[in-house]
Amino acid sequence: MEIELWSVVAEPEALALAGPGATLLAGTDAAFAVGPDTLVVIGRSDSGAAMVLSEPFPELVEERLAGVLRPAVHAFARLPEGCLALGVAQAAELSYRRGALHDIRLSFETPIPPDLLGQVTPELDWLEPAGRDPIAAMERFIAGWYAGVAPVQDVPAGAGPAALRAFHRAAAGRPEVYGRSCRIFPEPLPGRPDGLLTFGQEGDGVFALLMDPEGDDPRVYYDGLSDRLLPERERLAGYLLHAALVRAAMDGPLGGMAFVDRPQARRIVAPLRRVPLRPMRWPSLFTRCYAGPGMVVVIGEDDADWYEMYVGVRHPGLLRRLRKLGLDWESFTDGS
Repeated sequence: MEIELWSVVAEPEALALAGPGATLLAGTDAAFAVGPDTLVVIGRSDSGAAMVLSEPFPELVEERLAGVLRPAVHAFARLPEGCLALGVAQAAELSYRRGALHDIRLSFETPIPPDLLGQVTPELDWLEPAGRDPIAAMERFIAGWYAGVAPVQDVPAGAGPAALRAFHRAAAGRPEVYGRSCRIFPEPLPGRPDGLLTFGQEGDGVFALLMDPEGDDPRVYYDGLSDRLLPERERLAGYLLHAALVRAAMDGPLGGMAFVDRPQARRIVAPLRRVPLRPMRWPSLFTRCYAGPGMVVVIGEDDADWYEMYVGVRHPGLLRRLRKLGLDWESFTDGS
């Protein structure tokens, strides 16, 4: 069994790395699985290169780590959405106080990206309100994903419905949010005979994004994807959350695009969480978004056997798991 570095898995899957018949134990703030040759630790980590565990410890854990032949130690950081794989510890340092084991320090060869620990929890807190309050979810996602880009404060309200004004406030100072593959305009444009407003356009002009002129959360339509106006399944607030996610997956500097079959699609999204919105109609007729720590995956279904997949990440190490799946990448950028 192999778990990719920096992937997120359920706790039973992490503990299973210790092998069949492993002894499961609990400390004050950690869980352990002790096997014949392997020790699994699930704890908390606030450092990019180490994990420090505090007393008291199960006796069997101390026995194994204090022995001459120490087991391989697989470490995981506990997150709200699962267990983040930190890899195999290169060293386990035991500190004693008055003859009792006081703490264990696990060091790692590959430093942990700061956004996977220090920012991952706030970055994913947008998922909880996504189904009932997509505007709040959109604002939180943009703030977390683009945390390295300072927003512009005191942005004028601008024109348009409340959902669109919230999008512009969140995107202020962050031009990437407006997208390249499909752009959102700074202001909705009037002038159509049917009275609808144009608020965006596909990057090559294949279609325009339209919305009803009234209401704070109006209906959204595509003009150009069909021989008639094609309504989006979500209203504007849900669409703008979807749009922010699609931009992160399609237009970001790290990630790629591939066509995948059903088994590959299942493996890709297994450690991720599905965004609780109805499927988008673009870039495929049934397009769903999935998210994990520092990662957004967009999978579209037009065909029963093949899926169009886009992935964007905040750190190149998050692409390791996908690189090993043997995907037929149409494009791929890992920053190297």
